[in-house]
Amino acid sequence: METEDQICRRYEAELAAIAALDRSYYSNPSPTVAERAHYAARQVQLENTRSRFYAELASFREYGLHQFRRCRFLIRKSRLQRRR
Repeated sequence: METEDQICRRYEAELAAIAALDRSYYSNPSPTVAERAHYAARQVQLENTRSRFYAELASFREYGLHQFRRCRFLIRKSRLQRRR
């Protein structure tokens, strides 16, 4: 499974590419109809990318939390067995 840093790095490149295209759009004082349409499509793509990113992070953190709880359970269980 990927680490949180790896997930962030993977999405960083995708989000940076969208941001670069948006910066060029913002610097154009009079964008064409086609450029406006591409910008609108990028905004949808940006929202989808962000949603996937947040979902992966949440999933990673939830998985890590469950792993930690299980580990604590095993530690408690092993301590109880040693006391007997």
